[in-house]
Amino acid sequence: MAAKPETKSAKSLPQSVTEGAAGAKARIERAALALFCARGVDAVTTREMAAASGVSEGALYRHYPSKESLAETMFFAIHARLAREVANAAAGAKGIEAKARAITAAYVSIADEDWTLFSYHLLTTHRFLPYADKSARGPNPVATVEDVIAEAIAAKEIPPGDAKLKAASALGVVLQAALHKIYGRVGGDLKSHEDALARAVIAVLKS
Repeated sequence: MAAKPETKSAKSLPQSVTEGAAGAKARIERAALALFCARGVDAVTTREMAAASGVSEGALYRHYPSKESLAETMFFAIHARLAREVANAAAGAKGIEAKARAITAAYVSIADEDWTLFSYHLLTTHRFLPYADKSARGPNPVATVEDVIAEAIAAKEIPPGDAKLKAASALGVVLQAALHKIYGRVGGDLKSHEDALARAVIAVLKS
């Protein structure tokens, strides 16, 4: 993986990944997040995560029974937040163009607020989403986007088509740009590209 994690000590890292986590648990999550982004989940050991977070392996296991459990929990924490923010953005806008801009802004805001966490979610989507039990997935930002597009098609705001395919293409505009930022091919915060991304998303939806 080529993500560039935040270069902060465990004690000065941003807020916890999972809701309500504090102290050792929050440090474990942030240290693991940085390691997973830099080297991939499989390459990181629990010993390395414990050392980076300043706790013993035993303390780490008291919070998470396994590395995979920690990795999955962090993934679905950001997944659920994306779902909430996307749903709120869509609900607060009228018309497909306004909704597209609001949803784009939601993704951009979350990405820029915590780039390491957003990068981790993007880089591990293939690891968790295809195989997760549906009951464990919780809210789904992609399903929300599909619903928004299906409603726009029904209202004849955009040309007819497969709502799921249009959603995949529209989200790809934002997520591929984020992926290229991870790889160092797109510079700056995503906010600086928000208008261009939104216009591209709208063009996809109208195609």
